[in-house]
Amino acid sequence: METKGTIAALDIGTSEVKLIVGELLGGTLNVLAEGSAPSAGVKRGVIVDIDQTVNAIKQAVAEVERTLGEPIGEVYVAISGEHIQVKDCQGMTSIKGEDNEITDDDVKDVLHSAMVMRIPNELSVVDVLPKTFTVDQQTEITDPRGMIGYRLEVTGKLIIGAKTILHSIKRSIERAGLELAGYVLESLAVSRIAASIDELELGVGIIDIGHETTALSIYEKNDLVYSTTLPYGGDHLTRDLTYKMNCKYQDAKLAKEEYGVALESLGDPEEKVSYVTINGEHRFEPQPEIGFVLEARLEEIFEMIQKRMTQAGHPQMNSGIILCGGSSSLPGIDQLGKRIFNQNVNVYQPASLGIRNPKYAVAAGMLRYVLSRSTVSKSGFDRADEKEVVAQNREQEQLLTNPTPSPAREERTQQEQPPKERKSFSSFFEKFFG
Repeated sequence: METKGTIAALDIGTSEVKLIVGELLGGTLNVLAEGSAPSAGVKRGVIVDIDQTVNAIKQAVAEVERTLGEPIGEVYVAISGEHIQVKDCQGMTSIKGEDNEITDDDVKDVLHSAMVMRIPNELSVVDVLPKTFTVDQQTEITDPRGMIGYRLEVTGKLIIGAKTILHSIKRSIERAGLELAGYVLESLAVSRIAASIDELELGVGIIDIGHETTALSIYEKNDLVYSTTLPYGGDHLTRDLTYKMNCKYQDAKLAKEEYGVALESLGDPEEKVSYVTINGEHRFEPQPEIGFVLEARLEEIFEMIQKRMTQAGHPQMNSGIILCGGSSSLPGIDQLGKRIFNQNVNVYQPASLGIRNPKYAVAAGMLRYVLSRSTVSKSGFDRADEKEVVAQNREQEQLLTNPTPSPAREERTQQEQPPKERKSFSSFFEKFFG
């Protein structure tokens, strides 16, 4: 789809594949079409069955194309999961023009030099997010094009992912008859929808509770400073209820959606869900019991997130924490968050997205992110193919400034490594069986 200013955004989720097409007019996001299909080929944000994923993408595309009345050519796709890494980077290049005026090609060169990093063969750099440029001795430049100088430097972030996972995404899109325009880090997309510019500038933590994963992203001065993913999400809340109630998954899901509360104390003893156990026994589950189960699991998840925030050096945020994702709609989840994080916690409320359903929030955030991204930033962004950016020779290594990291940078890099979490939920099960 080549219409100027119009793009398609694809969100390959664990439970659904979502696709929307939109444009940005006068700073307002205008969604032209949206479509979705059940997803059976994805686990924890990773494609495990390409055929099933391709079929789901085709169904979503067909729904969108019926609304648009024209075919979709290319899409941007959201990426997330435990395989994604965000690392600091820097690059340097010499200005090549005869008049020493910095051009688009010089910006592309310096961004590509920032991608030169020693990484394991199984990983690949998919994007570079420039923060500031330096022209000779002049620092804190946001767009160096048109300036005159001899040396151009950049500092920013690299988005790195697993080659096999990225290839599966790309292959699924191609087999669905589309072209991959680029990858968008899901946490960046969510930030453009869930948080205000002021919150991103002052410092905010965004917790996105998905179906099988929970993602944390921390922003300061409008810059992504930390990102991590936990392998626990709304699906685990549902499965906890299936064990407690000894019932089918769908019955537990209905109980969570209709009667679920994030705090046991908010449950009404008079409110009871009727269901049939696996053994065929008819039972009633009081709402406080449902809240007891959900509170236990959410408490475990929030405590793990708090531990990672502390390890990353960001235990408290000036603007607090924003909760989003399907399970964030549970009544009382903000109160539970305030108790665990000991700071202000708000739940994101979808409003004026131009979409009919909040499930399209990630895709809508992708539209806003891509359409509002600066031209200089896109110089490294509009390369959808997985890039081999391993420093293979001395000439490439010389492009990097300060090849030996300073102690401060080494300390920050160590801080950004997520801690190992206990796999056990012993405290949760002790409440039931202890």
